[in-house]
Amino acid sequence: MKTISLRVDVDTLEGSIKGIPALLRMLDRHGMQASFYFSFGPDNSGKAIRRIFRKGFLAKMRRTNATQLYGFKTMMYGVLLPAPIIYRRAAEEMRAVKAAGHEVAIHAWDHVQYHDLLDRKSRKWLEDWFARAHEAFGNVFGEPAKGAVSPAWRSNDDTLEIQETYGLDYAGDCRGFEPFYPIVRGKTLKTLQIPTTLPTLDELLGLDGLGPQNVNAKLLELIREEVLNVYALHTEVEGGALAEVFNDFLGNLVSREVQVATHAQWLPILKKGNLPARSMTRREIPGRAGWVSWG
Repeated sequence: MKTISLRVDVDTLEGSIKGIPALLRMLDRHGMQASFYFSFGPDNSGKAIRRIFRKGFLAKMRRTNATQLYGFKTMMYGVLLPAPIIYRRAAEEMRAVKAAGHEVAIHAWDHVQYHDLLDRKSRKWLEDWFARAHEAFGNVFGEPAKGAVSPAWRSNDDTLEIQETYGLDYAGDCRGFEPFYPIVRGKTLKTLQIPTTLPTLDELLGLDGLGPQNVNAKLLELIREEVLNVYALHTEVEGGALAEVFNDFLGNLVSREVQVATHAQWLPILKKGNLPARSMTRREIPGRAGWVSWG
């Protein structure tokens, strides 16, 4: 039996307003449920330009045609246009996800600032960042969050310790191959980590000659049996310019009888196992600019 969990990262205002409804229609068409993770705070997408000197960033922008994927307006937020507070403009779309029966949880307060400046920020800044994200989640959904996944699969000892104080059922702050409990400063934390196990669509596009026509075949090859495969997608990409490619991917999951389950649905099964505990490391992975946390 092959099982996959669809992790939907919502990074931007455009991805919230347009991408969420598009993905909800698509998932409903295929009778699937997914886990949605929302960015709530300022959309500072335009500030990502400071990654220009990061190894692999320009190559990725060319490979994926970033302007087409994310749109010109989104790429101006926080630079030439004021950064909108996402949840104040898109609370209705966020609530529609829960109303449709999907899992809802936290992705970020300010996605770009965390992604780019994580290791330069003080513990106080990080504590405020988490507090704002959790407060916004409560304002939108009227209840505390039970799960969270970090922007760009990045974390450090401070973020893992701060996150531990929220009593989450799980987090997804890294890439890897199996769930585990992180060891931080010699202590095993109680917040289970569920890594993203599969490459993302934008990591594969243009890599080794892969295009929209054959990228799905590569993804389907990588789905393993008898483990929880986690595929991360973005409302801005799979819910936008590459919606047709993703729709074909979902159709292939159906035809190959791959079981689809949310993170929350799989938690009871995962926690029955004898899960390992280990420290996270950092590494670079093909198709992505910069490091990711690895577990």
